[in-house]
Amino acid sequence: MNDYLKNKDLIAGLMFIAIGLVFFVGANSYSIGSAARMGPGYFPRILGGILVVLGVLVSGAGLKNQAEWAQSAGIGWTWRPVFILTLAVVLFGAVLQPLGMLAAIALLTVISGIAAHDKNYRELAIITVIMCLFCAGVFVWGLKLQMKLFPWS
Repeated sequence: MNDYLKNKDLIAGLMFIAIGLVFFVGANSYSIGSAARMGPGYFPRILGGILVVLGVLVSGAGLKNQAEWAQSAGIGWTWRPVFILTLAVVLFGAVLQPLGMLAAIALLTVISGIAAHDKNYRELAIITVIMCLFCAGVFVWGLKLQMKLFPWS
């Protein structure tokens, strides 16, 4: 396994943030009360907030370790993949309704593949077709979500 895949601090921190946000948002409909008379939403909100703060600290340490590894490996820390992946997700959300799910999934997969250091366009094309078929099978045909596959459907 490559060293850049061993960054457990970053992954753990992101998991803490996700779980903390789920608890914090999930307890939003419950009354919080006060420290003396805690309501049903008090503990989940406090726990969620602590998990988010802990996740940010652990993720920050993970990012620092990742940057140090990248610099020592000679590849340098690049923000290019981060921007490309963010762009891919934003474009997916923007084109899902007007172009349909298959075009949005294809666009997301191709743009995300461009962010890779070792590009193999044949593999990227195969992955794109598989992802389109998988998403259509699961979301449209399996779960019967009301999404159009093509712009004209």
